[in-house]
Order: sequence, then structure tokens, then C-alpha cells
Amino acid sequence: MSAATEVQGFPQYAGTRYRVTFGGLVRSEWIKFWSVRSVVVTMAAAVVAIVGLGVLIAWGTATTLADPQTGAAMTAQGFDATAASLQGAQMATLIVAAVGVIVIAGEFSTGMVRTTFVTAPGRLGAYAAKAVVLAVSVAVLSAVAVLVAFLAGQALLDREGVGASLGDDGVLRALAGNVAMLVGVALAGLGVGALLRNTAGAVCTVLAAIFVVPLLLMLLPESWGGDTIREYWFSNAVMSATAVAEQPGYLDVAPGLAVFAAWVVVLLGLGALSLKSRDV
Repeated sequence: MSAATEVQGFPQYAGTRYRVTFGGLVRSEWIKFWSVRSVVVTMAAAVVAIVGLGVLIAWGTATTLADPQTGAAMTAQGFDATAASLQGAQMATLIVAAVGVIVIAGEFSTGMVRTTFVTAPGRLGAYAAKAVVLAVSVAVLSAVAVLVAFLAGQALLDREGVGASLGDDGVLRALAGNVAMLVGVALAGLGVGALLRNTAGAVCTVLAAIFVVPLLLMLLPESWGGDTIREYWFSNAVMSATAVAEQPGYLDVAPGLAVFAAWVVVLLGLGALSLKSRDV
């Protein structure tokens, strides 16, 4: 049978044996992800923030520790050398959140999402493929950046005899915790982007959730459950997992990661519900 037949003078295509698979969707989303200039630039900015700010803060800390009195006071207070070189990861949460939003909301703004959903009418397959590509990309790049920031920062702090090594207790957990935080924030951005479908609005919403709301929650009195709400809030839940030193007022590592993961799953779920229930 030929691929095309004539019906009333017009060619009619009989179709092919190929079908859309999840692997194909992942490949398609991978190409789209790394073909968008704004995404590439933003991902590069995240790496620069993690490494650059981490090294800069470690250098500034090492300079401060060079003063005997100041160094002795900081050491007595429980100085966390690992945290000093990973401060850039906190700033990078702003950037990867924006990447997560752009991945989905950017397609709504350009109309590209119509082509995506024609190719994958179920919609959730394409959404899941975006999540996989985003998570893998952020995880790999942030893992490399966090490791470089740690090694470079500790090299500076070692000059003052306070540097940490990868074999020290809690260091690898803190590095992995920072990577998990960055991946989770990026996926949360994807969920909010799918829910709001507006790049500016979604970015502002995520950034407010990460930086503004925690400050406002500090004003809540304990009689209103302020301490409990602060512990279980999205950006606060993972704090203990990102540092070696104990973090008073925050959830422990395992419960914190569980709560943080639950937040991410709920936001992704709301995004998926929006995609299925609302028209393009």
C-alpha cells in the first residue's frame, strides 16, 4: 500500500507506524530546553552565582578570620566553613526558579504550547518530560557548581586553618542538600508556571514564596502557630539539609526534606491539573 492515496483528487496520507513515546518527548524537550537562549543564559547565571558568590564570601570570611580576635569569636560561636562557601546556592534559587517558570510559561506566551499539545494531546506526558529535563539539567549543573564552590572556598579558608573537607561529618549531606534544594525550587517554578501561565506573575510568586513570605512569617505570634508555620513553610523546610551545623528553629534533615518534597509534588500536581482542566 502506498503512503498516499488519491481521494477526489486530493492526496490523503495513510499515516506511519511511528507513535509518540515518552522517550521521544524527553528528547524533544531536551532540544527545546537547550535551544532557548534565555534558558541557557539563566542556567549559566545560576552556575556563576553558586561558584562566584561562594568563593567571594569564603574569601571575605577568610579575610575576617585573619584578625585573631574576630577569628576566635567566630570559632567559639560554631563557625560553619561549609556554609560559608555555599551561600551562592541560596542566591541561585532565585535563578533556577525563573528557569522552571520559563520552561512552561514561556511556551504559553509565545503560543508554542499549542504545537506541543498537538504532538502530545494527553498533555501530561509533555509536562512530565519537561520536569525530567529540568530536574536532570539543574541537578547535574548545580552538583558540579556546588562541588567547585566548596573546594575553592575551602582552599581559601584552609589558609586560616578552618577549612572543611569532603570527608568531614555532614559535608556531603550538606552538598547534596543544596543540590536537592535547587532541583526542588526549579520544579516548583515549573508547577507555578503551568498554573499561572504568565512568566512575570509566576516568577514573582515563586520569589515571594522563597524570600518574602518567610520574613512575614517571623511576625506571626506563637499563639497563632507562628513557629510551626515557619518550620513547615516551603523554603524553610529544607534549611537543615543544606548546612552542616545544627539549624535551631527548623525541621531536622529527614522531616525537612520530606516536607519540602511534598510542597514540590503538590505544586507540580496543581500545574498538571491546570493543564488538563483548562484550555490553551
